[in-house]
Amino acid sequence: MSPFFVIRLLLDFTAAGLLLAALAYWWLDNTSHELIGAGMFILLLAHNVFNRRWWVRLPKAVRGKPSFLTIASNVSIALAMAALLVTSVLISRTVFAFLPVSGGSTAREIHILAAYWAFILAAVHLGLHWSVISAVTGRLLHIGPPNVFRTASLRAAAGAIAAWGIYSTFVMGIGDRLIARPSIDFWDFQESTIGFFLHHIAILAVCGWAAHYTAVWLRWAGGVRRVTDAGE
Repeated sequence: MSPFFVIRLLLDFTAAGLLLAALAYWWLDNTSHELIGAGMFILLLAHNVFNRRWWVRLPKAVRGKPSFLTIASNVSIALAMAALLVTSVLISRTVFAFLPVSGGSTAREIHILAAYWAFILAAVHLGLHWSVISAVTGRLLHIGPPNVFRTASLRAAAGAIAAWGIYSTFVMGIGDRLIARPSIDFWDFQESTIGFFLHHIAILAVCGWAAHYTAVWLRWAGGVRRVTDAGE
């Protein structure tokens, strides 16, 4: 396994962690929030440079028969991140304050909307690549071949986390935030900081879980269809 690939994977998870930290705006001061966001965008730029061949091959992939989920996920998260970056510049009070631009309340609302969509889409992105992530993790930890007990335990844990993630979407009002519905509900960081992050990690997990198993089902359905067509 290439050490360079492992480093890239660690940088990707770091970018996801920074996005999660940036969502905790009321836990941070504005300067910290902007610096965390700037760091995340630097890592995302590196991620796209490393994966530039995928974007080069995209026109051919669209004309062929690619994984629709992968293309939709990558393009959607790129659009969300672009909106997040543009609005970050427009409403910045520290990092980009030297620029003669101002977005006002509209840009701030779009910024929040884009941030939550980027968070959900990042979870989907991770889920669609979970097979690779799992394989790399297994090699790094020297985990042996699959066995029935470990597989059952991991699936049970995944199911429990998924259930908690569904519950967390209601606790954190994710549905309202994804449609930009006004809300005055803010998390009380003085009462519990860890709760905020645990709920969002659970949401990240359930969205990734859903994306992973949707992709697995589509591959299975596609395989069954090909076998059926060949037998006719």
